[in-house]
Order: sequence, then structure tokens, then C-alpha cells
Amino acid sequence: MLKYSSLKKRVERLKKEREKAEIEVPQDPVEFSRDVLKFSPLPYQEKLLRDDSDRIAVRFSRQSGKSITLAAKAIIYAYQHPSTTVLIVAPGLRQSMILMDKVYEHVGRMDSEVKRSLVSSMRRTVVKLRNGSKIIALPCSENLVRGYSCHLILCDEASFFERDEYMFSNVLMPMLATTGGSLIVSSTPWSSKSMFYEYCKGRFHERFSQHYANWRDAVEAGLISEKFIEDMQATLLPQQFTMEFEAEFVNDVDAWLPQDLIARCIDSGLELINEDEIFINC
Repeated sequence: MLKYSSLKKRVERLKKEREKAEIEVPQDPVEFSRDVLKFSPLPYQEKLLRDDSDRIAVRFSRQSGKSITLAAKAIIYAYQHPSTTVLIVAPGLRQSMILMDKVYEHVGRMDSEVKRSLVSSMRRTVVKLRNGSKIIALPCSENLVRGYSCHLILCDEASFFERDEYMFSNVLMPMLATTGGSLIVSSTPWSSKSMFYEYCKGRFHERFSQHYANWRDAVEAGLISEKFIEDMQATLLPQQFTMEFEAEFVNDVDAWLPQDLIARCIDSGLELINEDEIFINC
């Protein structure tokens, strides 16, 4: 059993170690990523991490490291802005949790001393930092999202938000009013009849700082191979490849169904039914 004097010395030593860890945490977002998160960003990821604009639009190709970069940005913002709320919003909870899982991956790679110094608790949908900031993941549901005052809202797969104009104008943007907060929207490009299109190339594009990376950037960075791209070009329809890997919007000239109609029919909350569980009442 430890004596009081020994216990006191141990507590003081731990406090000094924690203070040391706090002092050594870099402020530059890229250095923070490398030193604290053990994540070495690529040039186009560095540009996004260092962008402190209050409105940001992100179009990255599939497999280009979008999610891991956005998760790092969420952590860095929460650390550098004490007592703030970062909200991750996606069409469904499953999709918002994909991004939250990347937050968990970053935290899991931290050195133990730094992790103890920065993170106070981790739950499935909420990560709290010791500086009073928190990162919350929610689906894009008016009933669940309303009521928060946020300092950073990170919207992933924004092209697929239901009633997207209403959600952005009447629900999400007002949540930033009293904090003067920031909005980051990212997505696979889909319909030109969407708010994400308006933020990237439409009437609001000049208001947003634009970040773009296609499959060529990912190949050059070594994230994917040219053979993989050749396979995708042979497998996907040209329209699909343009959206997924060129990260470009497509028009509906040759489409049987408009892209915005398809997007409105997507329900991210639905789960695949096991055919063994289907019963026919004869």
C-alpha cells in the first residue's frame, strides 16, 4: 500500500508529464497531424487542413483520403478552439459514424501521454476533449440535429441530404448564427439540382473555399494504382466513373431518371433485409 507522500509525488509527476505533453502539441494543423495523430497528409490534404475559411466545399475522388482528412480537421479544430462543438452530419447515422470511426482511428494512434492530456472521454457518437470541446456525430434529421449551437458543422455526402435546401437554410446554417461558426460540405458529386452543387459550382460557389482532388491526384500520391482505375473504367458506366473518380458533376441528358430524383429516393436509414427472414402469407 502506497504511503501518502509517495502517492503525492506520483500525482505531481503525472501532472508534470501531462503539462509537458500539452506544451509539446504543435499548433500548425499539418504538424499536429504528423506529430499527434501520426497521419502524414498529402499536398492536397495539407491545403484542406490549413484552410481556416468559414465556408469550405470538398470534392475528392473515391479512395483519395477524404474521410481521414476531415476527421483530422475535426479533431484539430476542437483542440484549437476550447469549449466548442463540432457536429458531424451525414444522410444517415451509419454514414456519420464512418467519419466518426476515422476520428477514433486518429485518437487511437496518439501517444498515450498525449491522449490522456487531450481526450477526456469517448463514446460511440461523442468524443470529448479536456479543453471542453466535443465532437458529435448525427444523421441529417431535423428532429435530432435541431437544438445544437455549433462552432463547426461538417456535412459529409451532402448531395444526398433529404430536403437539402431546407436543411441547410432552416436547420444547419442557423445553428452557426450565434457562434459565427464554420461550415464544411463534402460529397460525391451527384445532381446539379442540389445545394452541394450550388456551393461548388452554382450561385454560392464564390462564397466557399474550393478543394478538389480526382483519381489522378490519388494515383500520383500512391493511394490507388492505375490498374485499379482501368478496372473501374471498364466496370462502371461513364457517368458513374465521372462522379466517383473524376469528382465531377454530370448532367442528365442521357439518363432515364434524373439524378436528383434518384437522390430523393435514397433512404440511408434502411437496412438490407435478409431473404431468409422474408415470409410470404399464403
